[in-house]
Amino acid sequence: MDTCIICNDDIQNGSKTVELREKGSIGINNASIERGDTIVARSGQLVHLHCRRSYVNPLVIKGLKRKSTSPAPLATPPTLRSEKQFSFQEDCLFCGNSTIETTAKRKLFDVHAVQTTEFQTTVEQICIERKDEWATEVKGRIEFARDLHAVDALYHSSCSTNFRTGKNVPQLFSPKSDKSQIKRGRPNTNDQHFLKVLDFLEDNDDEQLTIKDLVDRMKALCGDEAYSQPYMKQKVQEHYGSSILITELNGKQNVVTFRQTASTIIHNFYKESQLKKSDEDSKLFLLKTAAALIKSEIRSMPVDKNYYPSNNDILSHEKHIPESLAVFLKFYFRKRMPH
Repeated sequence: MDTCIICNDDIQNGSKTVELREKGSIGINNASIERGDTIVARSGQLVHLHCRRSYVNPLVIKGLKRKSTSPAPLATPPTLRSEKQFSFQEDCLFCGNSTIETTAKRKLFDVHAVQTTEFQTTVEQICIERKDEWATEVKGRIEFARDLHAVDALYHSSCSTNFRTGKNVPQLFSPKSDKSQIKRGRPNTNDQHFLKVLDFLEDNDDEQLTIKDLVDRMKALCGDEAYSQPYMKQKVQEHYGSSILITELNGKQNVVTFRQTASTIIHNFYKESQLKKSDEDSKLFLLKTAAALIKSEIRSMPVDKNYYPSNNDILSHEKHIPESLAVFLKFYFRKRMPH
């Protein structure tokens, strides 16, 4: 039985899967290093899509690190739903359950951090409007914290959505005694559309896609319910953390670029080289690593589509070819070709 290398569950358990490319395997391997795990991903492997997203989520990794180094979590008085103490840095602001995935359940969740005062103001207003038991719990946590951003409060995306739209705690996080009271409602599909937009971004990372391109892509999926450009930018930054760069490039605003530095490529090569491989596999991986280094340097070069170099400029190839590619070509053609 083939299993997902992240959750160790059957790869064909019904969850959506994705075949790892080189960039995806590097992301998982870097996350494995940060987590202190021994997972090694390779291009071509199948993993569960939600497993990969949560495993590389910088907020989840940050929570795991905090839990391993903190002598005692910041706690509030026991909540109405549980006798355990509540930690803003580990538990969901809304449901009170841990935001750190449990290997026992093999479940992985989309987790975000509170980053603005507007978020807190909005939630406080919703507490007033709901006037129910769940609102009382959330309001109590906010009053205890005073400033959610300052205490590094975290929350599950699905819990936030349900709380804002008048629904109950998601069934996955609701105590068994409350499950019979859960109301049926139209599921929020915006999160699903956003994940499809991220798939589009990752599948087309060679293009210089902008935030506007991502919004247009989402509009094609859900029309007027698509995110605004500022909110799309915020969501993308929350999801990828430091592994994404959004800046102006070649005159285009808010170009989204994945960070893949030479150090991460070389580190991944070193880690893979420790594995037992055939000579043929080792040769192919070495070639792929060299190509990745050259590609990374090419993508970092400035490009102006409105300017074409003169003949003299073209002859001065140092201006237009990255050093790594120049070294490769020089080595390849260093012997005089036969006439």
